[in-house]
Amino acid sequence: MTTALIIIFVVLAMLSPLTWLRPSKRETRTSLVRKAVIADGMRVDLKAPALSDAPKGIVGYRRPWPTERDVTPFILVQDEWASDALREAVPGYRWREESRLADDPDVAAALLRFTRTLPEDALMLESSLSGLTLWWGESLDVESCHDWRREFEALHALLIDKAPISHKRRPLVGTEPKMPDA
Repeated sequence: MTTALIIIFVVLAMLSPLTWLRPSKRETRTSLVRKAVIADGMRVDLKAPALSDAPKGIVGYRRPWPTERDVTPFILVQDEWASDALREAVPGYRWREESRLADDPDVAAALLRFTRTLPEDALMLESSLSGLTLWWGESLDVESCHDWRREFEALHALLIDKAPISHKRRPLVGTEPKMPDA
C-alpha cells in the first residue's frame, strides 16, 4: 500500500509542472479580445505608453489612419494620471497634447460618447502618425468590449473625415530610412 502511495505521489509531482503551462482565465480572456480586434483590422501595441509613470500591463489597441490623411495628433489622459494644470477635455479626461479639433462640437460629442463607454482601466487615448490608440489594462471580455469598440470606430471615422487630404506621401511609421553614420 505504501509503495502505491509513493508511486502516485511521484507521478503527481512529475505532472504538476504541466498545470503551469495551462493559460489562466485572464490570459484566455485577453487572447480572445486581441484575436477579435486583430480580425477587425486593429493592431495590438505591447510597448509602453507615452506616460513615464504608466502602470504595468497597459496595452495599446490601435486603428491605423489612411496614409493620404493628415489627422491631428493629440493625447487624452484619464484624470487620475493627468495633472490638474491640464485642460479638461471631457469629464474624467484631460488634454496632455491638445487637438486642433478640441473646440469642434462634433469631435467633443464623439469624445464624450467614447469616454463614457470606456472601462475604469482605460489610461489614455492617443492620436499619432500611426493611428488612433486606446491604452488600457484589458479588463473586459470580448462581449463587454462591443460598446467602446463601436464608439472607437465612430471617433476614428470622424477624425478621418475632419482631416485634410495630404498631397505628400507620408512613410509608414517605423519604415523611415536610416541615416549613415559619419
